Amino acid sequence: MARTFSVDTRVAPTSLLARVRKAARENGAILVGDERSGRFSHELVKGEYRMVGQTVMVTITDKHWLLPWPVVEVRLRELVR
Repeated sequence: MARTFSVDTRVAPTSLLARVRKAARENGAILVGDERSGRFSHELVKGEYRMVGQTVMVTITDKHWLLPWPVVEVRLRELVR
């Protein structure tokens, strides 16, 4: 089941993308995309993202059943803010 999260940010898209790319690299994830949209994958979670103004819309399309949704949301919000 897919779930979409919306997170407001004050970070410039270029800086945010650099931060997320670094986190992906450090955690064994693959990130493909630019400041506007893209997709990511990891052994525990897969999804896509898009920027709409100062809001990041992240849709988790697949996640490991042992990974609870609240943990996904907290980690996402920590990363984007």
